[in-house]
Amino acid sequence: MKKYIIILLSFCFILTANSELLAQKGKGKNKTEKVHKAKKDSLEKNVKEKHKGQKEKALKKQDSSKKEMEKKGHAYGKNKGELEGKEFGQERARQAKMIREERSKALRETIKSKDEKIKEAKDKIKKSKEKLKASKDKGEISEEEFDEKKAKIEKAEESVKKLEEKIKKAKKLTEKEDTED
Repeated sequence: MKKYIIILLSFCFILTANSELLAQKGKGKNKTEKVHKAKKDSLEKNVKEKHKGQKEKALKKQDSSKKEMEKKGHAYGKNKGELEGKEFGQERARQAKMIREERSKALRETIKSKDEKIKEAKDKIKKSKEKLKASKDKGEISEEEFDEKKAKIEKAEESVKKLEEKIKKAKKLTEKEDTED
């Protein structure tokens, strides 16, 4: 009989424990749903804040690009003074031609000066080569010194060649300007 009572009590205990566990599972679901909802809300807020930040950045970029656009021009047409329309345009064209002529004159002058420098440099290189050969033939310098000095002379020749190429390009530009005028 004691066994029956113990079995009956244990059975009742199991039933009451099951119902309590089931009731707590329902509460647990609510808790997890609340947690999920809170996480979802926080994620939505974060996304909204990100989009808001991106929108602000885009607006700042637009503002800065507008400012840059305003800065790029020379604003020749804003302060026309007494001139209007066609007269203003003709005056601007005249100014542009003067500037172009001044630049081309300066370019021609630099070409002349650089041509003279090239001639002087070629003469110096030629003299130094002759001097180097003479000193080697006399035995005044060793092979190592000869090679070092020869390398320096070759470097100088290369720099003169580069300068000649630049001057040729500049001459072509001035020739094109002369043919256009």
